[in-house]
Amino acid sequence: MIRWGIIGLGRISQRFLKGLSYFDDAVLYAVASRTPNTRKQFLQDYPDVKVYADYGELLDDSLIDVVYIALRHKDHYEWSRKALLKHIAVLCEKPATLFYHQTADLVHLSQENQIFFMEAMKSRFIPLRDDIKNLIQRDGIGDILRIETSFCNEVPYDKKSYFYETEQGGALYDVAIYNIAAILDFISSQFQNIHINQVRQHSVDVYNEIEITFQSHQTARIECAFDRNKEKKMMIIGTKGKIECTPFYRPTQATVTIGDQSYMLERDYIYDDFYTEIAAVHDALKNHQYQHSQMSHYDSLRCIQLLENIIYLSQREELNYE
Repeated sequence: MIRWGIIGLGRISQRFLKGLSYFDDAVLYAVASRTPNTRKQFLQDYPDVKVYADYGELLDDSLIDVVYIALRHKDHYEWSRKALLKHIAVLCEKPATLFYHQTADLVHLSQENQIFFMEAMKSRFIPLRDDIKNLIQRDGIGDILRIETSFCNEVPYDKKSYFYETEQGGALYDVAIYNIAAILDFISSQFQNIHINQVRQHSVDVYNEIEITFQSHQTARIECAFDRNKEKKMMIIGTKGKIECTPFYRPTQATVTIGDQSYMLERDYIYDDFYTEIAAVHDALKNHQYQHSQMSHYDSLRCIQLLENIIYLSQREELNYE
């Protein structure tokens, strides 16, 4: 039986908990929250689960096998690191850290001690993603030329929300990681050139339009925002055709167009959109692996490297990377 701990009891944790409930070989053993009312309600709803007021006390519990970290962005690194130092496997919400050197440190700890660590990029484990990958590998749309992604939410200003904290707020940190992970799932080349147009309000970025050129001459577009709602869409353009899916980070349908002919790819979730990600963690733990190939340490390093460079350039002129 795999015993899970959860640090942070926000909305995403409730969705994770539902996905975990479908497993017979795993159980939620303990949670930690610093909010008294949240702890009280959780105890009422789940009386058999241990509830800690201190994150460190949860990590001191020797019966925990793996911890899901669902805190504010800036807290991911600290508590992932502390868990790994306790030799507890880690599934950490995205972005795993705010900086490349922090992710590299977590990867080093994971590999040195052979303790599982993965960034919770559940879009990499959605069943339809495998069908899209297989179609592309079979030359279904030819060679990939360009990928366009859009992830825009309207997030009203709230001075108490970490979404609007200068250190960790803004659309780039919160949603661009979805765009980046999707693009890098299909383009393996290193980025070479980045150009960004950005709108800032309340000291954070609220709209970004980003063009990326890769060393392979493939291109990509990222649109992400806090100031508008739009379809969360991805289009993969190849030499023979294109694939479109909405919402791209958890799709169940995709439209494939070759010339003037179109057809649908359809594949539903297994239970829900968290189940397959959790199953991947369980498989890795049972096989004594410290990473998973569908969202490997290298994948997380590529994602944060691109995100960090986009953020670095967001107030500067276009730069070239040789």
